[in-house]
Amino acid sequence: MQPIERQEKLVQWFAKASLAHAQAIEEMAEFEAAAQVTDLNRYFAALKKEGGIDRLLALLDHPDPAVSGMVAVYCMRLEPKRCSAQLKKLSTLPGMIGFRAEAALKRWEAGEWSL
Repeated sequence: MQPIERQEKLVQWFAKASLAHAQAIEEMAEFEAAAQVTDLNRYFAALKKEGGIDRLLALLDHPDPAVSGMVAVYCMRLEPKRCSAQLKKLSTLPGMIGFRAEAALKRWEAGEWSL
């Protein structure tokens, strides 16, 4: 598989894992949510290693807030302005997505995530 193809696959897998994680959170399925985080960590690390972060950042405009929010959280240290703007937008949504976006912003602003 060519590097570009691999990056595209990793981005697709990241998006699918983001959706699965959001579903698990909604269902309060902690074990499944944790398993998705493990996958997300792996995909993100591989994208960083292979130079595919720009491809991942393109998902900040994804129509599903579960995907764009997860990208914002993972890429916050790399693109804080873009990612915090996305999280601010998502924080206005109802339900868990809005709540989680707001919580992530508060943690970022409190300095809990170091650059």
